[in-house]
Amino acid sequence: MTFEKLLQQSLLWRGFYFITLLLVNIVLSRFLQADGSGWIYYLTNFFSLILLLASLSIESGYTYYASGNIINHNKLAWFSLLWTFIMAIIVGCIIAYYFGIIKNDSPAQVNNYLLYSITYICGIMLINFFTVLFYAHKNFWLPNLLLGLLNVVLMVLILVINNFSNTYFTVVNSYFLFILLQGIVLAVAFIIMYNSFAVFLLPNKAELKLLFKYSLVALAGNVLFFFMYKIDYWFVRYYCNSHDLGNYIQASKLAQMVLIIPQILASVIFPQSASGTQKQDVGTSILILFRILLQVFLLLIILTFFIGSTFFTTVFGQSFSNVQIPFLLLLPGIFSMSITVLLAAYFSGHGFIKFNVLGTGLGLIVVVLLDIILVKKMGIVGASIASSVGYTSFLLYALWHFKKLHQFSIQQMLAFATDDWRWVKNILLHKSPAS
Repeated sequence: MTFEKLLQQSLLWRGFYFITLLLVNIVLSRFLQADGSGWIYYLTNFFSLILLLASLSIESGYTYYASGNIINHNKLAWFSLLWTFIMAIIVGCIIAYYFGIIKNDSPAQVNNYLLYSITYICGIMLINFFTVLFYAHKNFWLPNLLLGLLNVVLMVLILVINNFSNTYFTVVNSYFLFILLQGIVLAVAFIIMYNSFAVFLLPNKAELKLLFKYSLVALAGNVLFFFMYKIDYWFVRYYCNSHDLGNYIQASKLAQMVLIIPQILASVIFPQSASGTQKQDVGTSILILFRILLQVFLLLIILTFFIGSTFFTTVFGQSFSNVQIPFLLLLPGIFSMSITVLLAAYFSGHGFIKFNVLGTGLGLIVVVLLDIILVKKMGIVGASIASSVGYTSFLLYALWHFKKLHQFSIQQMLAFATDDWRWVKNILLHKSPAS
């Protein structure tokens, strides 16, 4: 399968999955309103940190060693199940101790937290592990189709439940259980499709050493990125009420979904950069994407300014009347992150991972300092400004180093041309010879 065909398949099927994910967000938000959905997403943000530490970013090692066929895929499949089971036990003990002993919550509350944490953490862990393994086989359609279809089933279930009374906990429980179900379905599908059930295999000692050595380096950068990206949630939670928290997290999640396309492109830029044979072409492509994304974000900012308030309340409900301004203020920062995602892949492909780590650290420091200054005084507006400035700081740092590797001028970054859109069209609609 050609490079262009892989990109098309990735955009198509991952796009399908993320559209259904957005629809789940809309249905859940309308049912739970700002207060309820804000609490759910804040809780999953806390679980995401535990997930990051529990997974040790092993999926990053999978991406490298599975794509290069250095470690047998079936070994990684069984190791994924074993690791997830072990982490489920460890996470369960930690959650039970924290909420039961330290916070002294009621047994019913502890059981709820156990259910939510284990289903979310183990479900996302399995999804991360097995999507990477599917992608290593250049199979983008099956994992995203399965995830998307299960999202559709969840939406229908929530709409049906909504017709009954006292259904809050039923909806919340269904949301978390479906995440675990998605992970299990992906695992079973991979094991059946690639005959992993034929023999039980695990990586040997040398392979595990390679896997963890790579993954632990990635973990350091991912932890910094996580805090730069989501530490504002804790500041908003501390200084603002639950209604503002729900509105801010909704604005943040919507802004982050704009990053989906750049992340897909970055997954292609990394191997192209790593090959070393197309360094100049990849650098030029990043400049084209800079101009394209700048135009898209300018249009998005204009649309949000004029119709954002009506759009958000119509789609998510009246309780999300405060989404427009935070979303608008976050957009410049999300544009910066869109470009930084591409540059980070470029740096990684050329062996300059330290640029990503240092840039993320710089962005995190800026976000935290501005959150301390602004959130108490300005609430979710201050949090939005802090995040945007922090993300932009990371971009400026990355562009400074990118210029050393690929010479360009300010004029090149702003010289809009119709040829840029023809380039995008050729990539997306490229028809390669049959293979």
